[in-house]
Amino acid sequence: MDPKTIGVIVALALAPGVACCRSAPPFSELVDEYLDQFARRHPSIAAGNGIHTYDATLEDFSAGAIASEIDGLRAFRRRLDAVDLAPLTPDERVDHRILQGIVDGWLLDLDTVRTWTRNPMIYASAISDGVHNLMTMESSPVASRMMQASAKLTAVPRLLASARENLQRPPRVFVERATVMFRGASDLVARDLPLAFADVADPVLQGALKSAAGSARRAIDDYVAELESKVLPHATGAYALGTAAVEARYRAEELIDTPAPALMAIGERELRTLQADFEATAARVDRSRSSLDVWRDVLDDHPTRGELAAAAQQTVDDLFAFIRERRLVDLPAGERVVVAVAPAFDLGLASMHSSPPLEPHPVKSFYYVTDAQADWPPERQNAWLQKFNYPTLADISAHEVAPGHYVHSLFMRRTPGKIRRIWIGLNPFPQPSSGQDGWAHYAEQLVSDEGFKRDDPRYRLAQISEALTRICRLIVGLRLHSGEWTIDQSAQFFEREAHLPAPAARQEAVRGTYDPTYGGYFLGKTAAFKLRRDYESARGRAFNLREFHERVMTNGIAPWWAHRQLLLPGDTRPVIE
Repeated sequence: MDPKTIGVIVALALAPGVACCRSAPPFSELVDEYLDQFARRHPSIAAGNGIHTYDATLEDFSAGAIASEIDGLRAFRRRLDAVDLAPLTPDERVDHRILQGIVDGWLLDLDTVRTWTRNPMIYASAISDGVHNLMTMESSPVASRMMQASAKLTAVPRLLASARENLQRPPRVFVERATVMFRGASDLVARDLPLAFADVADPVLQGALKSAAGSARRAIDDYVAELESKVLPHATGAYALGTAAVEARYRAEELIDTPAPALMAIGERELRTLQADFEATAARVDRSRSSLDVWRDVLDDHPTRGELAAAAQQTVDDLFAFIRERRLVDLPAGERVVVAVAPAFDLGLASMHSSPPLEPHPVKSFYYVTDAQADWPPERQNAWLQKFNYPTLADISAHEVAPGHYVHSLFMRRTPGKIRRIWIGLNPFPQPSSGQDGWAHYAEQLVSDEGFKRDDPRYRLAQISEALTRICRLIVGLRLHSGEWTIDQSAQFFEREAHLPAPAARQEAVRGTYDPTYGGYFLGKTAAFKLRRDYESARGRAFNLREFHERVMTNGIAPWWAHRQLLLPGDTRPVIE
């Protein structure tokens, strides 16, 4: 729908004396209206979803803009409450409930938690994500994206001025993390951005980009210095939100209305079970050694520098062949993911850049793995590549590619409506999404359960190792935000219970301070297996595992309550137990 048309609809709907005299718009129009307003206020996230209306603009985080967003969300929530559900289709009724939760989540974040006053990371993410999407997504000609990047960068000083005005006693850990992120944004703008657009020969466009990037980088670097010298010494705010706020966030974003003590009990129960599985599986590898010694040997079996992309490609090929052989999913014909070493401007561990399901014309999908750098000393190269030991590489690839995120994205092109076709970030930063990452975490265990590399128990051990970390996230998120645990205690928990090395354990604990519901990975996987059992019980001999997977993926990214309603209409059983 044309943005001007949407603007007229919004004005009419909110005008006094008008709403009562016009028929209610179709639910699809309400969805279009919400997504347009969302894209206007969060253009960087919208671009990652294939909504490119505002690609040339940067987020407006001024206090006035946020107040306006809060007012708009409240008004929209009232309109959602007034929707007559009777004429809606089953898919629309589910989308209506999901959209209520999404709006509640944003109101919780903006009006109650007020993340924009306490977390400088959101300002760094707006810059990095906005520019990165234009660098990597081939949704429009490269020259057009280059001009949009230049326009977006000119707004960086304004964004940082809002950050200065908004932040009030942020937690120290947030400022420390934001400083790292802003330095990364500075490097992205100065070093990586020119590489992404190096093939554009137009000197005018290159000059405009260089000028905008230079101004943006200076503004970012000045702000980093300010964070370190003025903000950090006084960063005494508390990161803990309290149990009620974490429960409210799970309730809004994931439609999980389970009290924190019950969530904790589920996590602790599954942790004990999985730790016993870890011990038993390690014994299958070598009964004469401790489980941790066995695991250390697994870590040392990895590709050497220069071999990683080929190893990842072989792993992906093996996974696709296994999925076809076992009929876990009927893969769409003619689709292929590009497996490659991450380019210089997209370094991470491993990442899946799927064509967003809302993209009008699908773009290439890339599965990037980041190799060790040639100038690193051998010890650092080895430590990095341990993360890509062959068994863990298979688990990562199942999560990111098949049958995880990439395959999910293919089926989402057929998802009814638009709400469940949103790929990233429809919920407040950061997005836990039990429906997206819960499915991908389910995919890891699925291929292991079905016998992938069954003759080599190290692969099962790697899958269990990843699962242990996800369970610990749930427990740590609850303990950190109830105030029961410190960051140090949480890091020790990851080391002791998930067998993480100290640096990785610390990183996981710090993430819990700003991502309190990162237990969504584990909760989503748990809910997926519960739904599968319940659906199989309901279908009896007619149950088909492939059909279950394809229905879930075609139903899109959604809280598992929604998946239950679509597969088991009227079901009132708990999502998890």
